[in-house]
Amino acid sequence: MTVQGRIATIAEPPGAGQPAVDPTRQLDLLHAMERKLLWLSAWMIHHANHVRPNRDGLKVGGHQASCASVVSIMTALYFEILRPQDRLAVKPHAGPVFHAVNWLFGRQSRDKLETLRQFGGIQPYPSRVKDGAEVDFSTGSVGLGVALTSFGALVEDYVRLHGLGRADIPAGRHIAIVGDAELDEGNIYEALLEGWKHDVRNVWWIIDYNRQSLDSVVQDRLFGRIEGLFRDMGWNVVTLKYGRKLEAAFAREGGESLRRWIDDCPNSLYSALTFQGGAAWRNALLAELGREEGVRAIIDPLSDEELGALMTNLGGHDVATLLEAFRAQDAAGDQPTCFIAYTVKGMGLPFAGHKDNHAGLMTKEQMAGFKAEMRIRDGHEWDRFEGLDLPEAELQAFLRGVPFATPVAPEGRRLKAAPVAVPQESFPRPKVAAGRKFSTQQAFGEVLAELGRGQGRRRRSPGGSLPPART
Repeated sequence: MTVQGRIATIAEPPGAGQPAVDPTRQLDLLHAMERKLLWLSAWMIHHANHVRPNRDGLKVGGHQASCASVVSIMTALYFEILRPQDRLAVKPHAGPVFHAVNWLFGRQSRDKLETLRQFGGIQPYPSRVKDGAEVDFSTGSVGLGVALTSFGALVEDYVRLHGLGRADIPAGRHIAIVGDAELDEGNIYEALLEGWKHDVRNVWWIIDYNRQSLDSVVQDRLFGRIEGLFRDMGWNVVTLKYGRKLEAAFAREGGESLRRWIDDCPNSLYSALTFQGGAAWRNALLAELGREEGVRAIIDPLSDEELGALMTNLGGHDVATLLEAFRAQDAAGDQPTCFIAYTVKGMGLPFAGHKDNHAGLMTKEQMAGFKAEMRIRDGHEWDRFEGLDLPEAELQAFLRGVPFATPVAPEGRRLKAAPVAVPQESFPRPKVAAGRKFSTQQAFGEVLAELGRGQGRRRRSPGGSLPPART
């Protein structure tokens, strides 16, 4: 199939026989889902802390800002890109967004949404044991879910190459939404190395690069090193820094000066201006770029609110930009890919960009303002389509037609396989010379070597020939 053909296939609405959707209307529907995920994830955490009865008065917690920074990414993935056979590891602090997605798909009960961080309730960090079959990878400890996607891809590849998989389920992609601070975890780099050694395929890591973590701001110079490491390990690296509004501004006279100013802006200053809003952005830009040719023509016609929206139009918050990048990479093949998606921590919330928003919670007063902004009526906070402008019937039809809404198998996402019978004396025994001492590690290594001897990994090329095994 041609690249154009593959892109067209990805862009098609999911179900067979589904009518074609106008691209502009499709984007409107995706923005509606984006808005709903932002509201539900924030309200879920607020309800747990300020509405649900609390006997001891202790803070229940949650990460409203961390949820907000990945809402657009998860919207693009779950409601357009993912196929039923794909497996996804959601970054630990975005658990409420994950639960909101499943509520919209009808895979999570309404009552469960009120039990976040409650004993026996849904988990803030997705858990296969406690949250059920919809969770592909438990991500309670930062970095583990990320590495598991790489090893999961290797296992699936092995199963298929040896004819052990189910014929009714096509090969899927293993995807991780990665908090940028998770890249401090050493196991991620062990997984990168193992993936390189075994030629891992069909893996995407999407880094939520909001440049804020619990104890520090992640520096751009560190990410330069990380990007080089991914490339050295055979990965594609796709950087999504700017959205379409900013790209359009850069194309105008004076736009290159604006781009250069943002590129050179320290992360700490960028976050502070984001929190302070449009007026602060205007003062900073006029002070440094006021005499640059064309710059004032870009910013002067904009209200403070519009200017703030323009200056925070990063790639990780622009659904159209995300979709374009995901579709293009899907069409390009199965090479592992790292997407570095620039985001704002807390995007769309009252404390967006604030240095202390990592575990910050909206106050009751802030939530009241946010609730009004989202057009949510009292008593309708959990309604599936509350606050959205589009017709409910159209929204329901859209959700039914989303590719990921189709079950991967009749039994759901948690599949089972029959036990493999292992006859007695079926494993080779290590050959040990008389009198030679052998450790258990050496013995096990000899067994594995014997099992794998002559079984060099070979991948079938598009032309059907078998390239030599990679050593």
